[in-house]
Amino acid sequence: MPKVAEVRNIRDFENLEAVWDELLRKSPDNDVFSSWEWLYSWWKIFGKGRVLRILVAKEKGEIWGIAPLMLSKYKFLHFGKLHKLEFIGSPQSDYNNFILVKKKTACLRLFLNYLVSLSDWDYLELKELRSETFAANFFLKVRNKLSNLECKPGSICPYISLPRSDECFSKKLSRNMRRNLHKRMRRLRKNYRVEFKTHEDFNSIEKAMNIFFDLHQKRWRAKGKCGVFANKAIRDFHMEVAKRFAKKGWLSLYFLTANDKPIAAIYSFDYKNKKYGYLTGFDPAYRMYGVGSLLRLYVVEDSIRRGLKEYDLTRGNEPYKADWANAVRRNLEIRAVNKGINAVTYHLATKNDTLKFYLGKFGKPIVLDSLQFPLSKVSRVENYHVEDFHQ
Repeated sequence: MPKVAEVRNIRDFENLEAVWDELLRKSPDNDVFSSWEWLYSWWKIFGKGRVLRILVAKEKGEIWGIAPLMLSKYKFLHFGKLHKLEFIGSPQSDYNNFILVKKKTACLRLFLNYLVSLSDWDYLELKELRSETFAANFFLKVRNKLSNLECKPGSICPYISLPRSDECFSKKLSRNMRRNLHKRMRRLRKNYRVEFKTHEDFNSIEKAMNIFFDLHQKRWRAKGKCGVFANKAIRDFHMEVAKRFAKKGWLSLYFLTANDKPIAAIYSFDYKNKKYGYLTGFDPAYRMYGVGSLLRLYVVEDSIRRGLKEYDLTRGNEPYKADWANAVRRNLEIRAVNKGINAVTYHLATKNDTLKFYLGKFGKPIVLDSLQFPLSKVSRVENYHVEDFHQ
């Protein structure tokens, strides 16, 4: 008889490293944001005030899968509280997912039934679920059978399907873009000694990351904004990730230098024949040269030379991505109310722009008792048959 075990403390989470890595390697939906290194680092920095709720489904000692979840408590409308189940890593992870290795449909049903049996949460919000995964397919198929389960489109995720050669890729760029890139590089080389470097060319990961942080902040301060790395916790998280990823060979931090001065950086990860582009930065003093684009072209060409199959530009529809991407995905968001008027109000407010406006304007909850639909009363997954899923 399969059962669900919970991991609720950081020591047990730490001890899962070897098992987690082995299961993730076996999972067909393996990505870097589901790695133990990413999620454990995130929990160390951001876990305070939250409750770990990592679910492990297993039968006779054999693990079927892991649900990397947490319980977060939010202030709601100035006086209320909302206890929300989320993926660990939200909102820093560009993709979230369940780790499924055996009897995938039964495993997901087991997780949902277990969550239904718990009474300490109000709302389920699983953001940035990768749309091409088994779990996403499962939720899309069962949503009509579960009266309060909602699937909605998440972030747009452009990517570059990498060809076999630089020449093939160059031909796919617009003529105007190719001309501008060549022109800007000639101008930059005319005025400076230009080099491309990686974090391995610096004395330490810490030094390379601090240079990257500075370039990212320079870019956003030039726009009159503080930038994500103004937050010390976020800097600490990415420093932790960079060090762990470097040991695994996953860190891929590139720099463009002019007379040995770093003027642009791309912070990315190499994982399972794929590059994940996470964040960038550049010195606005060199904006006229389009240094961000020059570095990105180098990174694309380096990825092709190294035999990578894809350069994932990750979530977000920033205009520059349209110039580079040749394909796009869209993440999925799973939502469900479990109990309470705050959960119902939040659910409606976040799906209805008009209601969202009024809630923000007046700061008062709208009482909608007739619309409460507790998951625990109507959504026992075991009551539904989903035999059409492939295991």
